[in-house]
Amino acid sequence: MDERLAELGALQAAFAGRAQIQQWARGAELLALLQAASDTKTLDLLTRPITVEALATVSDITTDRARRIIEVLQAAGVVRKADDSSPAFVLSPEFGALHAGASGVELATVLEASNAALDRVHSAFSPPTAYDWESDALVIARDWGVRPTEAARSMFAMAYDALPAYRDRLAAGGPLLDVGSGVGGAVLSTLVEYPALRAVTVERASDVVEELRQRAQAAGVAARLDIRHSNAQELDDDAVYGVCYWAQAFFPSHTRESTLAAIRRALAPGGLLLAQEIAAPADGSTSAGLGASLDALVADCRGVPSVVSAEDLAAELRAGGFTGVEVAPTPVGRLVLGRRGQ
Repeated sequence: MDERLAELGALQAAFAGRAQIQQWARGAELLALLQAASDTKTLDLLTRPITVEALATVSDITTDRARRIIEVLQAAGVVRKADDSSPAFVLSPEFGALHAGASGVELATVLEASNAALDRVHSAFSPPTAYDWESDALVIARDWGVRPTEAARSMFAMAYDALPAYRDRLAAGGPLLDVGSGVGGAVLSTLVEYPALRAVTVERASDVVEELRQRAQAAGVAARLDIRHSNAQELDDDAVYGVCYWAQAFFPSHTRESTLAAIRRALAPGGLLLAQEIAAPADGSTSAGLGASLDALVADCRGVPSVVSAEDLAAELRAGGFTGVEVAPTPVGRLVLGRRGQ
């Protein structure tokens, strides 16, 4: 009897484990459905109210299949009823904005970044190799890089308003050094916002550099931007810049000390260095903890730090010889500001 109870307990535990995997799988299934809806232009149809029957006709699927698809997308918050009395459905405000690519935050890019993260997780048990930073550099840069729209410029302006000394130097023309520029979400918005500003960017991924050039031309700021395709550790400018922004979250641990040394050398005496904390969720929930752990694993597979707190970032700047280091809360998160001594 004891043996039978033990086997029953093991069976119940296996059922519980299977249920957990099934729950995880639903997220992957939902992403697959969203990808298919994007690939088949179904999301385009849902930018305007459309009935289940019309969706079935246009998509050449049965009405029952179309209804089930809409039920899933509605439960996930992707679509909503057009209004309380209408039989039609339309994209929710959040997914409508994402599908439209508000300020460059685009659904296709978000899905591509999710797939890139899955590829990194697949490599978790692979033997250590040289950091393959180029394979998804453009995907990551696009996922983080907003376009310099009025909304994006307002977002950056709110952050700069919390740091008057940094803001005033931008307004006065800088010059600004942007280290790890990506596709230019910050630097292009800042150049458009401050017409007197001139900037130099340092980015080592060739495909990212090419897209940055295209975006700078489209934004009308290419004449004020010197884009350098190089490694930040090799920066040889001496006492040139009034301000610098360092995209620290994308720099592997073994490069950070030498990168900070190059930045400090490039700043003029009294020049200001700004970096942003990329914080993990802090609500203490199980789901937040799982998300933070997964993010940390993906970051580790990419060879970059998982999370560097503002306090640790401040300590890193002090160790790199920066003075007057402060942590500043802003509407876009906590920023860390340091100064090169005289």
